[in-house]
Amino acid sequence: EAESMVVDFVRAFGRDAAVYYGGPDAQAEGGTLVHGFAELEGAQEIASGTRIYRGGAVGAIRKVLAGEASPLDFRWFIGRHDALSTSDAAWASVACARSLALKQCLGLPKPLWHEVLELCGGELAIWSEIELTQRTDLEQS
Repeated sequence: EAESMVVDFVRAFGRDAAVYYGGPDAQAEGGTLVHGFAELEGAQEIASGTRIYRGGAVGAIRKVLAGEASPLDFRWFIGRHDALSTSDAAWASVACARSLALKQCLGLPKPLWHEVLELCGGELAIWSEIELTQRTDLEQS
């Protein structure tokens, strides 16, 4: 059954899968699937009222194969950051609109998280600006 699921995954997502680096920890575990489809079996809302979901990989594969969704309607994250904490400012918890959280972010002029930090303003926007000035892999506008 697992082999069949892998074959179906490749048929559904192929080269169009949006796969992101979630962090250095738990790389050998299965990825985390994030999307906006409440009806997928196994999908769980990330936070009440957000209409942003995780899980439901089998349902996602079926939905794409049936032509009811695009592979790019789903985000796959491999790994995570286990040691980060808001208490030491290693990361910040922020609220944002569903449309921003689920925004297609392949090919953006700068990483989506920089856009989010800029929208937050204050220290977060400053941190983003500092980090962006140190990057050499992005076009400067």
